[in-house]
Order: sequence, then structure tokens, then C-alpha cells
Amino acid sequence: MENKTTKKILIVEDEKDTVEMITALLELEGYQVFSASSGTEAMRFLETRRQVTPESETPVDLILLDIMLGDEDGRDVCQKIKGDEEMRFIPVVMLTVRSSLQDKINTLNIGADDYLTKPFINEELLAKIKVMLRIKDLHDDLKRERNRNILLSQALEKRYSFGNILGKNSRMQEIYELISDISNTDSTVLIQGESGTGKELIARAIHFNSYRKTKPFVVANCSAYSQNLLESELFGHEKGAFTGAIRRKIGRFELAHGGTIFLDEIGEVSPPTQILLLRVLQDHRFERVGGEETLEVDVRVVAATNKNLMEEMRKGTFREDLYYRLNVIPIFVPPLRERKDDIPLLTSHFLQKFSREKGKEVTSIISEVMELFLAHSWPGNVRELENVIEHASIIAKKEEILPKDLPQYLLQKPLPNQQLFSLKDHERGLILKALEETNWNKHQASKRLKITRTTLYGKMKRYGLTKE
Repeated sequence: MENKTTKKILIVEDEKDTVEMITALLELEGYQVFSASSGTEAMRFLETRRQVTPESETPVDLILLDIMLGDEDGRDVCQKIKGDEEMRFIPVVMLTVRSSLQDKINTLNIGADDYLTKPFINEELLAKIKVMLRIKDLHDDLKRERNRNILLSQALEKRYSFGNILGKNSRMQEIYELISDISNTDSTVLIQGESGTGKELIARAIHFNSYRKTKPFVVANCSAYSQNLLESELFGHEKGAFTGAIRRKIGRFELAHGGTIFLDEIGEVSPPTQILLLRVLQDHRFERVGGEETLEVDVRVVAATNKNLMEEMRKGTFREDLYYRLNVIPIFVPPLRERKDDIPLLTSHFLQKFSREKGKEVTSIISEVMELFLAHSWPGNVRELENVIEHASIIAKKEEILPKDLPQYLLQKPLPNQQLFSLKDHERGLILKALEETNWNKHQASKRLKITRTTLYGKMKRYGLTKE
């Protein structure tokens, strides 16, 4: 069995005497030495070694590679090694008889870590090898530390997550426990919380931890359609039911048969449609728009809203009987500003996500950035934090996110006499900013805000936003 502390060195050289001399020298120093007389043989050897080497290690610890290998060019071999994701961190020292500065520059430009001019002094060769192996040891230590941090982060996520929801905050832990208790029942659930808090994730967790998990999970965004279109979307329609109804359409309730339907933004439903929903909740029966056949479905209803439905009832815009039908099991999702102890955990999760997606090794943030995160009020909640980290991951030039990588608004400190704005004021400001930056292009603005155009139009009307 190999001694794990013994460094392994590959000599790629077609001169037999040179190989024997270097081998004898290195073995006296305690290194394990392998040799190959051509680039092809060297690549075949490395591939064979890779198959029997633990994943955390490289096939060898250092390569001495001659530039002139008969009909082969050692520089091509070097580029193949450095182009391999698993072997690119193996130090490569090129052996060359050319000693001009330009030749040395060319050698380094192809990816070699160092070079040695032949004939060389033994002490010079040994000194270069020690330096290169020390650099590789430092890199391996950093890699192990990074992997350890990732494993710790994943362990934390597993401990403090439920499905795709993350949070170690006590209120989030209570939600996890509630999800476990209610998942295998058919009781209707009403999830309330601000935009961006993850209400749909909770709805999905309820469905996929229930006995209905093999059946459909159907999402219906109630704010995305006008009254007539929403009724058609939910209940379907018959051919000829209205202008443009050229064929029968199956509604979301039918599609969700046996599973769960998630009624997002339930607070936006018009009073006439509320009556139809009330009937479905009571006896699971409905008719398609323009149809006479009464259909019966077996669905569980989970609804969500960012509105205060009690206030909407007082205003007369939301039916009291529908509210109590929906609110059998209420879940209140806290905003991010009330669960700031979850920010480090969420930050780590999003860093890993975008490192994978963007192909960048951005794995941490400096303490100053975390201080900014903890000081911010996060009106856009978890969705805003996710967007900020995606922005920073793209901009970052190093493995750590710095303050300069963040969106500018996070770096702006409020004036001493600046009053706190309400959430509505902040939302209005965000929408106005998106509209101005897109020259009032509603499509682009809605994409930037990650809301539907219908929702954008409704909010513009609510806040009186018009282009001057």
C-alpha cells in the first residue's frame, strides 16, 4: 500500500539516461517516481491512475515534462493536462534546452507552472520541486477547507429546512412542525404573508409531504386574469361560451383532480368569482363556463395572499363566508426583517445555488457585507435577498462578495432626519424605479420586478403611477 504522505512525481521524457538520473535523485529524496516516454503514454498513465485514486486526490503531485518528445510537443501535453478540470491543479515544470526570455514566457503562457533549462543542477531541480509541491499542498488545504465549509453549510440546510424552505428561526420551525401535522389531512389552508416570503414553497411542501404527492400540484395565480378569464382558467369553459372560445377548455380544478390546487393571490378575486369558489369549497362541485354539466372533483385547496383579508372583509371586498372556508388552517409567514437570524443560512444557500448556475466559485461574503444584510429591512423579503446575491455573484471578481459587488441601493445610508417609509411607500418606489429604468416598458418592468403584467397594472392603478 502506498504511503499517503509520499509525494508522487511523473517524469515525461524520451531520453532514457535523463529519466534514470532524475529518478535516482528523486527516490533518494523519498519521492515515488513514475515515468513515461511520450505524451500519449503520459496521458494514458494519468487516466489509469485517476481511476484508482481517491476523488479527493490527484493522480500525481507534480509532473516534470520535456518540451521535445520525439514527434510530440510537450506544450500540447501541458495544455491537455491544464484543460482537464480534475488535473489542472497538478504543478507542471517544463524541461527545455532553450534559455531565451521569450521561450520562458511562451512556456508559462501555455499553462506551465515553472520551467527548468537543461542541463540543470540537481539542487536547482530539487528546490523547484519543493516549491511547487508546497504550493500544491496550500491549494489542497484550501480545497479541503472549502469542501468542509460546503458540507457544514449543507448540514445546516438539512437541519433547518423543510422541502425547499430554509429557516432556523423559531417561527419558521413552528411552520415546519405545522406542515408535518397537516400534510396528510384534506383541510383547507390559508397562507398569509408579504410578497417574496415563500408562500408557494410552503404550499408545495404541504402537497409533497401528503398522500396526494403523486397527484398533480396545480398553481392558479388569481391576480393574473380578469374576472371572466379567471373563471375560465379555474373552471374551464365549453366551446362557444364566449367570443374566442373555439374549443372546450379544461380548468385548473379539473387538472388538479386527486391532488392539490394552489390559489395564489386569493385576495384579488372579484366578488362574483368568490361565490363560485365558495361553492367548490363547500361541495367540490362546479360547472364549466357556458356549460350545464355539473362536475365533481377531489382536490385539496391551499390559498395564499399578501393582503389583510380581515381588512378586506371590513371594506366589503372579500366575502366573510369564503374567508372562514379558506381559513381552516392559517399559516402566517414572517417577513425576513423579523427573522434576520435566517439571513446567514439563506445567504449560504443562494451562494451555492448561483455558484453552480453561473459556473463561478463565489463561495462566501466578507463580514462587512453581512453587516449590510443584517441592517437592511428587506421589503422584498427572501426574493429580494436572492436577487441581491445573484447580482453580486455575477459582478464579483473574487471568491468573496465585497460591498462594491452589491446593488447600489444597499450601500446608501439614510440621512439622520430621514423618516421610515411604510411598506406601501417602498413598493411604490420600487415599481416607479423599475418603470423609469425601462422607459415605462410594462413588459420589461414586470420581468424586472418578477410579477405579472396584470399585477403590475393593478399596482400602478393603486398607486396612481402614470407616465408624465
